[in-house]
Amino acid sequence: MITSWRKMDLGIKNKRVIVTASSKGIGFATAKRFLEEGAKVVISSHDERNLVRSYEKLKEISDEVYYVKADLTKPDEVKNLIDKGSSILGGLDVLAYVTGSPKPGNIFELSDEDWYQGFNLLLMSAVVAVRESSRKMTKGGRIILSTSITLRQPLDNLDLSNVIRLSLAGLIKSAARQLAPKGILVNGVMPGWTLTERVDQLVKDKARREGKTEEEALKEIIKDVPLGRPANPEEIANVIIFLASSLSTYVTGAIIPVDGGYLKAIF
Repeated sequence: MITSWRKMDLGIKNKRVIVTASSKGIGFATAKRFLEEGAKVVISSHDERNLVRSYEKLKEISDEVYYVKADLTKPDEVKNLIDKGSSILGGLDVLAYVTGSPKPGNIFELSDEDWYQGFNLLLMSAVVAVRESSRKMTKGGRIILSTSITLRQPLDNLDLSNVIRLSLAGLIKSAARQLAPKGILVNGVMPGWTLTERVDQLVKDKARREGKTEEEALKEIIKDVPLGRPANPEEIANVIIFLASSLSTYVTGAIIPVDGGYLKAIF
């Protein structure tokens, strides 16, 4: 007997969504998935050329996509993104916060300027985005912050991420408790090794420095991932979609690893 299959309604249709750093990688995949579920989406990036290019691609999925240029290292531009984005959408239901990656290096190589820029990119932008977006969510909402496995397990030569992203755990937990009475759920995801431009650059650099093929370099990078491969950006986006959906109405203050089993810690 042939049975009909109906797509599950995730309760995202017509939701008003802002996705930061969404011209490529995890941010782009997240915006794409929201549009596929029928949401209205504002994308952003500091690079207007990439932003317009991504906007044109997403327009092929839905006419309900818009863009606002924003540099996440500048708090005023983050605030403007939330203000202008929510104005375009007629309100705000979901903030999916994604950032680019900070400069690689260790504590002894990185300059003071590198640390201040990393702080603004990874933490201050998130504080401003959470604060300002929650003010726009008058009938409840969802705030989902994409962080990194470095929040739980430091990675060599990524000390800016190791140190600063840890603060996002405190932000997620604090905001979740304070915003719960308003019906706003705040959660995080911790992507592991994911096929983004940043990882592609790391693979190329490792291959060049060690005289290996890119395939060999990637295999070594992901050798401790039990699933034996890196994630696709869409696999991270799907968890963000879950946290924005009607399937996660009692989840707040959670920080979910999406890492193929890489993290060894039980808690």
